[in-house]
Amino acid sequence: MASANAPHMLPERKPRTILVTFAGRRDRMRLLTRYVDAAIARGLIDEWHVWEFARNPEDTRWLRERFPTAQATPNNSLDYFASPRLLALRDAVARLQFSVRATNDVHIGLRRLSGDGPDYEIVIGGWGNQASALRKFDQRGLLSDPAACAQRPAPHLIVGAAGVLPEFAFAEVDLRIGEQGLSVSVAGEILLNDPEPVGRGDFDVLYRTGFGANGDWRFPEFAAQPQRRFVVGPESYYPSDAMFYNRAYQYYGATAGEYANDVIVKCDDDIVYFDLDRFAEFVALRRSAPQYLLVSANVVNNGVCAFFQQAAGVIPPTEGAFEPPPGGFGGSLWAEGKKAEKLHRFFLADPARFTRAGGDPLIWNERISINFIALLGADLPLIPDLMRDDEHDLCYGVRKRAKKVNGVDPRFVASHLSFWKQDADMNVEAILRDYEALADRGGVAPERARG
Repeated sequence: MASANAPHMLPERKPRTILVTFAGRRDRMRLLTRYVDAAIARGLIDEWHVWEFARNPEDTRWLRERFPTAQATPNNSLDYFASPRLLALRDAVARLQFSVRATNDVHIGLRRLSGDGPDYEIVIGGWGNQASALRKFDQRGLLSDPAACAQRPAPHLIVGAAGVLPEFAFAEVDLRIGEQGLSVSVAGEILLNDPEPVGRGDFDVLYRTGFGANGDWRFPEFAAQPQRRFVVGPESYYPSDAMFYNRAYQYYGATAGEYANDVIVKCDDDIVYFDLDRFAEFVALRRSAPQYLLVSANVVNNGVCAFFQQAAGVIPPTEGAFEPPPGGFGGSLWAEGKKAEKLHRFFLADPARFTRAGGDPLIWNERISINFIALLGADLPLIPDLMRDDEHDLCYGVRKRAKKVNGVDPRFVASHLSFWKQDADMNVEAILRDYEALADRGGVAPERARG
């Protein structure tokens, strides 16, 4: 199957704006979801990549309910994910086409919702990419229950086709069910073929990887699902103490060609406001200025930005002194919750005072808190897979290797709720309520459930 190594061909499309968030604390993200929903509705953001880095089961459950469409699946879980579409077998044949990038163990489940007949599981490149198989489940519930793994039936059909999944490229999969049975083709060649007819009915389409393989999926239906969840497990060759966010940078590095013409906007999950009216200008600046590695928003509750805001006269001395953090890190604002709370109150009293600020980008080549930054997709290959401190490396090592500068756009304002050291000394709940009221006054629709 030599053609299985053909490169994944992507249709030509306009340059995109992709928002990336390492998520997710529900209590803090609910405001961000309101603003991003509004930005997507306005056509300002094409995709929102929400990385599942929740710290407790409740937040994980909320993320999975709020962002049900998963583009990336993990190497360390047997949980199935649901495709946005059903596979409806109403005529002689039904067809499912998709692309997937995984080193091994691509699993597709067809869970019957109506009609008579079993559930099906297709394994492509299982057993270390040495074989592929078809299982049939007469007992409902076994297919999608990881706890019942030991009760799975033996494969109905198994084919020893080594190397069917290319290590780096996408595999193009074509699955057909109907009166002629079930068949699976990879890169245009038949891999599995079972002649037993499949009874008509509707099927949930489930997908997962696991067994050491992270998966990157492309279903045609994703085009109508701009908000997507990414769930990726640690690579076996990573050091055991590697920071969780390296999984995201590794992913974008491996797929950098797909994002070469795009703008990547990364924001924290506790961004509680951003200026929807100036977001397009921020992205246009980012796209037109390749001399920058990072362009930061003018962030409320960011030490470097607060220094610039005070220097520009936006924050008067009566609100306290906002010194430049030493080397761009730490400083009194970062360490003092009361000072941050006072700054939030000052912003909330008159947001236009901040959003009226103008001027060219301010060059800053020391460290800056990366609460809301934009970079070019073309620069993704410059970012290493492994970083002990992504903020430090992006501001120093990556920037120097790229021979670029970093800057702050004073015209585009976003507000960042808190740093960890501020939380104990801030009335976080009251501040969130006041930002909710600001969103209400601005006509930003309330958070809504997904599904």
